[in-house]
Amino acid sequence: MSRPLRIDCPAKVNLYLDVLGKRPDGYHDLVTVMVPITLFDTIAVEPARRDSLEIEPAGTAPPGSANSVLRALRALRRSRRIPPLRIRLTKRIPSAAGLGGASTDAAGLIRAADRRFSLGLGVLEMESILGSIGSDTAFFARGTAALCTGRGERVHPLARAPVLEMVVAWPGTENPTGEIFRRFNDSLTPDPSKALDFVRVLAGGDPGRIGRSLVNRLEPAAILWDSRLKRVPGAIRAAGLAGARMTGSGSAFYGVGTSRAETDRAARRLQGRIYRVRTIAP
Repeated sequence: MSRPLRIDCPAKVNLYLDVLGKRPDGYHDLVTVMVPITLFDTIAVEPARRDSLEIEPAGTAPPGSANSVLRALRALRRSRRIPPLRIRLTKRIPSAAGLGGASTDAAGLIRAADRRFSLGLGVLEMESILGSIGSDTAFFARGTAALCTGRGERVHPLARAPVLEMVVAWPGTENPTGEIFRRFNDSLTPDPSKALDFVRVLAGGDPGRIGRSLVNRLEPAAILWDSRLKRVPGAIRAAGLAGARMTGSGSAFYGVGTSRAETDRAARRLQGRIYRVRTIAP
């Protein structure tokens, strides 16, 4: 009997996130810079008599057909023959926190099936399959720093992105993405060119300057949804980090440090669920 094939699925943070406007299909056009970080879920797959999904710890992700892993499997089967699978998902990434947990798990299933059954999937095909599942899901086909546009499914890899030391602070709450967008104030005129300015700052590699340049236009809307979030970025800055910003539609925030020693000190000063991570280089 063959051993299960295991894949680590990295979380992400949004270093830059702007909302350009609402689309006719109800989604919003975005421009965002995302980077993978060293916080992982793990997915294991092996052939079985029927499909099954086990989630550990129980209750940390939606069960059944609503789970992004099973949605990814259904999407993959539209173009490839895949036998029944026993899938085990070990969750470490908080759900509904803006860290991409559901999206990276979906990508992990695609990558695991590709390796286990020698499907020969190219990156563009993976991105196409994953883009049909969620807005930021295609990003995880490559798992490297990228500028993403559209509703997040158009992925433009960034060749120059430094390794950044970070602290992620999760307040233990969940943010419903739809509610955050409903509270978003689109009265400000967006300037898409500012994303390219940020990409140049990122390529420069100075963590202090990068930290001071972080952008997330959804953050005020998230604080309107849950006023308790307002204290989190202030606490991160008070702990001594160069920047503090919400990731995605929240509820997690992160701060960028200028060194590992600085982020270690900050992590000790902060309360709640704290993750010491770094970005994953291209």
